[in-house]
Amino acid sequence: MVKISQIKYERPNKDELLQQLANFKSRFQNAQSVQEFLQIHQEFKQFDTKNSTSPSLCFIRFSQNTTDQFYASEQDFWDEVSPEISVAQAEVALCYLNSPFRAELEKVFPKVMFTNLQMRVDASSPLIVDLRVEENKLTTSYTKLMSSITVQINGETLPLSGLSKYNVHPDRQLRKQASICLGQALEDNKDKLDEIYNKLVAVRTKMAQKLGYQNFSPLGYLQMQRNCYTKQDIAKFRQNVLKYIVPLANKIRAKAGQNIGVEKQYFYDHNVFTKDEPKPIGTPEQIFQNASKMYNEMSQETGKLFDKMVECECFDVMSRPGKWGGGYCTSLPEYQLPFILSNWNGSSGDIDVLTHEFGHALEAYKAFFIETEFLSSISMETAEVHSMSMEFLTYPWIQLFFGDKTEEYKFSHIGGAVTFIPYGTIVDYFQQICYDNPEMTPAERCQTYNKLEKQFIPSMTTEGIVGLQDGRRWQRQAHIFESPFYYIDYCLAQFMALQFLALSQQDFNATFAKYNKFLDFGGTKSFVELIEECDLLSPFEEESFRLVVESVEKILNL
Repeated sequence: MVKISQIKYERPNKDELLQQLANFKSRFQNAQSVQEFLQIHQEFKQFDTKNSTSPSLCFIRFSQNTTDQFYASEQDFWDEVSPEISVAQAEVALCYLNSPFRAELEKVFPKVMFTNLQMRVDASSPLIVDLRVEENKLTTSYTKLMSSITVQINGETLPLSGLSKYNVHPDRQLRKQASICLGQALEDNKDKLDEIYNKLVAVRTKMAQKLGYQNFSPLGYLQMQRNCYTKQDIAKFRQNVLKYIVPLANKIRAKAGQNIGVEKQYFYDHNVFTKDEPKPIGTPEQIFQNASKMYNEMSQETGKLFDKMVECECFDVMSRPGKWGGGYCTSLPEYQLPFILSNWNGSSGDIDVLTHEFGHALEAYKAFFIETEFLSSISMETAEVHSMSMEFLTYPWIQLFFGDKTEEYKFSHIGGAVTFIPYGTIVDYFQQICYDNPEMTPAERCQTYNKLEKQFIPSMTTEGIVGLQDGRRWQRQAHIFESPFYYIDYCLAQFMALQFLALSQQDFNATFAKYNKFLDFGGTKSFVELIEECDLLSPFEEESFRLVVESVEKILNL
């Protein structure tokens, strides 16, 4: 069984790749029958499987050590060539859309595949290749900058990602110091961060205008594969968050404030829900042993996949200097292996990220066996339902990780899920405003963020914290720089995950079966279609908010 560290990375020849894609395009266009077209499709699938593995492996190794000069250079290579390759791939995808056998192909492949392919083609115009290269370089410069920052706290020198272990520390002064360190780091690097984002807004706006849009928002929605809901739907969701979720979050924070003995809650109090932090039990090795027990008891499929990933070195979980600061799950299609990177720090978040990313891994593994997934992958909000719901579906085993602190963990975890939704809504709303008004100055952006934070998170203040009180918290949120309009997907998914939580309290086995049904469709149905197919509540309907809030209040005894 292959191990990740043993896989050989080879940089492909860009010209050869482009020529092969051109050959596929020609063959698809000249196919004489639907049978011939489908045979070429199988060859193209094998080609794509092999050639999508190389950039994925490169990013894994770059993110494991962003100071590694070889993989930093290779990542620069992929930043440089991927837009041109993407355009060539889109031209091949166009063959499916324009095929004379389209009617017959629509009987073989799901309808949403053609919708998504059209969006992909529309978002990958040759007109914006140079601008996408520039965009990639800017996002990589942000990654490198944030990964290079270190802070001094409590006798330690930590990367920014390492600060998160203090976010829930029982010592309020240490929490405060961590928030001061974060704010100061943003303040110290504000000129560079402002410059990078100024350029990103400008280049993305220029992309959109080249394609005939007034601003970047429509192009951003295309890139995020918004195939079943609109900007207006998001605005409706946002209003219902204000009406229903913000009051629920305020109730949760009031109870948390009583638990920790704090009346006026600052930024550094807002992640703490209980007097004593519910930390995971045991060493990292013991946590993995308990996770194996949990997933083997959950189902044969989850147990087999988890153990295979451990054996193949598909987890890199410990925080260290130079390592990419976030958490993600990606895949190596050629080897049918998901890969998870995170930054454990001894907090309860270690378990959250393990279960969350394993939800992604389970879907990624299932997707290897879905015929059209390489052409039309799931949209991001659907993917996040997989991961966020998995966090809640581990509750029957969560005592393995938290022992007598299990109830405290549940309050913190559910409370954190609810209070996250207003924050995530801010992140999306902030981006909407920035891209609708690309001429905004850095100061105006920060003022806008501060205003939104006061509206959506009235239970918290950042006053007295340099950087944060000036509205710079958004600059720590990598998605704003790297993946525009991504973050609302988390909010929609969290809403759906809270439904899975409520249902699992009534009948776990039936809910887990429904969850697997949701995953098994992969990218063959849109987000809205999946909700209907699995008999779930829509996040765009006000009634669903009333029902979800009622369920959460009951579970949390509010």
